[in-house]
Amino acid sequence: MPNSVSVGVAFSDPVLSGGTIDNTVIGGTTKAAGSFTTVTATGAITGASLASTGALSGTTVTASAGFIMPSATVAATGTNQATAAQIATGFTLVSAADATKGILLPAAAAGLTCVIKNNAAAVLKIWPASGDAVNAIAADSNYVLASLTSTVLVAYDTTTWYSVPLLAS
Repeated sequence: MPNSVSVGVAFSDPVLSGGTIDNTVIGGTTKAAGSFTTVTATGAITGASLASTGALSGTTVTASAGFIMPSATVAATGTNQATAAQIATGFTLVSAADATKGILLPAAAAGLTCVIKNNAAAVLKIWPASGDAVNAIAADSNYVLASLTSTVLVAYDTTTWYSVPLLAS
């Protein structure tokens, strides 16, 4: 006998701990946020925002309201890979570069993107995570960004970042 309940009362706060819900709209009348481990869709996913702390993948991801990436302001620190200021993916406005200080990229994973704006009047050192490399520079070595310029870095795989456009390293 399948697990089922058919009663004439409404539950105010039901908890589902297993099973499936087939052919049923969830949040059709009253929308609310949801957190899921995995979302698989054969049609369009629509809404005001779509956020992912992991990989967001598939054949096509379309944003009709524009692509919004996280942004942050970070002060460059340290003089090596171990002491540089950690940044996250998205747009980072960097201050306090002085030709010795730097920032540290997140560990490379295919498709991750960092847009970096050096907002200081001095060179900024960009360090990859331990074991990673930027362009043709040796692993664990810094990439230099000129003063008052920007770069887009895209991770090709789990160890390699490339600047777009590819600049001589």
